[in-house]
Amino acid sequence: MKTPHSLLLLLIPIVLFPFITSAQTSDSQSLAKYSYPIFAVTGNQQYTGTAFFYRSGDTSFLVSNYHAIKGMSPLKKIITFTADTVYLKYPVKNSSEFKLMPINVSEEITGETEIFSMVDRIDLLKIPIEEPADADIHYINDLINPTYLNSVPEEVVLFGFPTGAGQIPEFYSRQQRLHGKVNLQGFREYDASIKLNFPNTSDSARAILGSTARSYYFIKPYAAQGYSGAPVFGKFRIADNKVVYCFTGVIFAGQPLTHQTWAIKGTVALQYLQGQL
Repeated sequence: MKTPHSLLLLLIPIVLFPFITSAQTSDSQSLAKYSYPIFAVTGNQQYTGTAFFYRSGDTSFLVSNYHAIKGMSPLKKIITFTADTVYLKYPVKNSSEFKLMPINVSEEITGETEIFSMVDRIDLLKIPIEEPADADIHYINDLINPTYLNSVPEEVVLFGFPTGAGQIPEFYSRQQRLHGKVNLQGFREYDASIKLNFPNTSDSARAILGSTARSYYFIKPYAAQGYSGAPVFGKFRIADNKVVYCFTGVIFAGQPLTHQTWAIKGTVALQYLQGQL
């Protein structure tokens, strides 16, 4: 019999929750400026993810998936890598240059690395930082609009930093765009795939995973590793058929059997960012 834990192993982490907002633009490409590459390096291994910035009062936070920063997989409930420093790659104002900023994520700063399941809590971590004076930073707050937090967009777009297979140069990043749709049948398809591929799975085990619907939703297509932590933007239409893009989520992990991607709900992510979770 497959347990809830073994079923979670079917999910592949990809490296951040749905936020909805209205960006006063019809050009989805302009949303690319809200995604930033981050790197965790341990030994000869480099892990690439995506992060975004959130502002609360006078404090700036860098936000991404917990697994992208701390190396703890909420799918396998194990620590896959350990790094005391995460590197943020940011664009320099009024130039085409980029710089690296080391960020201390040791346990003295972020606390002891937690072991948890995606069923129990969401996979996000916010880190207060003092951004460099020369950094061209854009805050996701610009795009948070409660009016759309529980609405289904026409389509979604996100920008992340997948690296592909094979060796890559140190701190290599190439931003890529993923375009897709919210899959309202996502959990039904996921449940059907479990029944088909793992017929001995108990109803109670499937019900436990089904409870993740309170915090997550599915989008298609499948997002590769490196998109983890990328903010998701939904496309909406307002008066006069004008198109606006709103923050609708954060990418969490891919589900290969159903060729779709988990995203953290915007309302849930916003609760976390506001300190309510």
